[in-house]
Parts: sequence; structure tokens; C-alpha cells
Amino acid sequence: MNQDLKKHTERISILNKTNCAMLYNPQLLGNPSASFVDGDILQESASVQRITSGGRGQAWFVELDGLSGVLRKYMRGGLIARLVRQTYISFSFENTRSVKEWRLLQWMQARGLPVPQPIAASVCRWPFKFSPFYRAQILVRRIPNVQTLDQLLARQALSTAEWQSVGECICEFHIAGVYHADLNANNILRDTKGKVYLIDFDKGELRNINAKTNAWMQENLQRLKRSLLKQQRINSQYYFTEENWQWLIDAYEVGSSLE
Repeated sequence: MNQDLKKHTERISILNKTNCAMLYNPQLLGNPSASFVDGDILQESASVQRITSGGRGQAWFVELDGLSGVLRKYMRGGLIARLVRQTYISFSFENTRSVKEWRLLQWMQARGLPVPQPIAASVCRWPFKFSPFYRAQILVRRIPNVQTLDQLLARQALSTAEWQSVGECICEFHIAGVYHADLNANNILRDTKGKVYLIDFDKGELRNINAKTNAWMQENLQRLKRSLLKQQRINSQYYFTEENWQWLIDAYEVGSSLE
């Protein structure tokens, strides 16, 4: 699968600096400075805003080279995060978290799936150039005028059509064989025109869509439902019901049957 992803991302460039390397789209970043690659993108940005909601990774809205982007640093969760928060292990550049996500995003973009456009992905090794230990970050294009599903549900009830659009969107990814490793209410965006997007494909991958091996699709859906029920429990006001979920599932199943 990784080779399939790489075939569709040939028009890219790699910038190297000391212990770091960065994969980037030269059509978006014409001539990035070397400081981009070693974690100093924030210093190059004309505007920086910390993102406080969402997943466990550190993320910022940034403005640079005429682009509005989202910069995310990869961070560990769970018990291991108490020991190593930002460090991962891989000898292969292509097998690092940021590069794999960048390749997958580029592949999905080429197929018209509603995801943010990848701009750059960097990997910095330490304490020396050929070390297996690395830290990573990814820069993607910011999708304008959007809110997370979680933000929307904290304020208002969604219509049947709005829930159906979420189900249709998820179905579109599953039909393409795309597995989202953390499908939750914070990784689903909706813009002011009603279009739905999925974001944050860390650990996402292409999977077999053979009918006999598609249990992962149902597991994906159940992960989303658990995230919605969790938010419902911890928020005194949260507009999610079992009927809402059924609207989403009905639309998902209709889309699946049409394939």
C-alpha cells in the first residue's frame, strides 16, 4: 500500500538540513528556507494561533508564504507519554508518522476526497543523523469557515440532512478503502455551505475493502459513536441522540449499497 501511495505523489521535493528532512509540495512552498525543516516554521510565520481544542497533538493555525495552514506536532498519548512525549522510532524516512500521513493525504486529495491539502512533513532525528529516534510535524492547508462536529453539537441540534451528510462523507472514505485511526467528533469538520471533511489521519491507512474483511469499517463507526456518547456524558448540553445516530447510519448504508 505504501508504494501505491508513493506513486501518486511524485511531484514533491525534499529539503535536507543536518539531522532533518522535509517532504513538501513545491507548488505551495516555492522555495522554503532551511529553517522550515528543523521545527522553526512557527518563527517563519506571519501569524500564529495555538489550537486548544481537539486531539492530543500540539497544533497551530499559521500564516506563511500567502498560505493559511495548520501545523501539528506529533505527540504520544497514554502511559508511554509520561516517559517520551514527542519521540518515535523508525529507521526509514518513508515509515515515519508525518511522511505516511502526508502521502495518504496527497493520495486522497488526488481522488477528490474531502481532506486538507498537505503542504509539508518534516522529520528530525536525534541525537545524530542516522539515529532511529525522531520527532515529526506536518503542515496542511487550513480549510476555511469550518467548525468541528463537536463544536456544533455543543450549541445546536443538527437536522436530518446534516447528520446524513456526515454518514455520506464517512461512507465515501470507506468505499475508497481509507481507514481513519481516530474517527471522533473533533476530526469531522463542516463548513458554512454544509460540506463535511475528515482531518487528522495520523496512523490512517489504506485497507482491503473486500466484503469478507470489512469489519474495520464498522469498528470505525463505533469509535465515532463512542466519542459522541462520551461528549454527551461530560457536557451538560450536547445535542446528540440515538435517532441522530440512526440518521447517520441510514445515509452511510445507502451510500454503501450504491457502490
